[in-house]
Amino acid sequence: MKNLALAVVLILGLFGISANLENDTKIGYVYMDLVLSKMPEAVEMNKILEKYSAEKAAKLSKSSAIVEGKIEEMSKKEKAGELTEAGRIIAENEIANLKMGLEKQTTINEQELYEKRVQLLTPIAKKLEASMDKVAAKLGYKYVLNSSDGTGNSIVIVAPEADDLTQEVMEDLEIRLD
Repeated sequence: MKNLALAVVLILGLFGISANLENDTKIGYVYMDLVLSKMPEAVEMNKILEKYSAEKAAKLSKSSAIVEGKIEEMSKKEKAGELTEAGRIIAENEIANLKMGLEKQTTINEQELYEKRVQLLTPIAKKLEASMDKVAAKLGYKYVLNSSDGTGNSIVIVAPEADDLTQEVMEDLEIRLD
């Protein structure tokens, strides 16, 4: 009988603890893509990246034009009968080397653009994270989720609108929706 009473007390205690855990655990969410798109720093970052990317693309375009010019030159010489077998092999090797250089430069440009994006985005992300931490602490949230996966698809399927902290984070960052 004593064991049964102890078991009942333990079970009731567990129910009480789990009820308190549920009430103490607040989970909020933020539409981080929306906030980032409105942060002046992120808007400026995108302008810088667009300019940087355009500069890289212009250089690649010039290199590509050189390759195309070499191909046309070789084709004209070949049609005119001015190209020996050895000359054709040399021209083909030169074109192949230019194409490899172009591919290598394309890869380097992509890596440099990625690194530039990370460099510029890091302080912006830290500022956003600090704001979310501040808002969560102020409102008593223990967890804050990003409500989308970065492609615009929501990963929070069902959530109370009251737990959407996006507006509070935007206010903390002094972002106004137009």
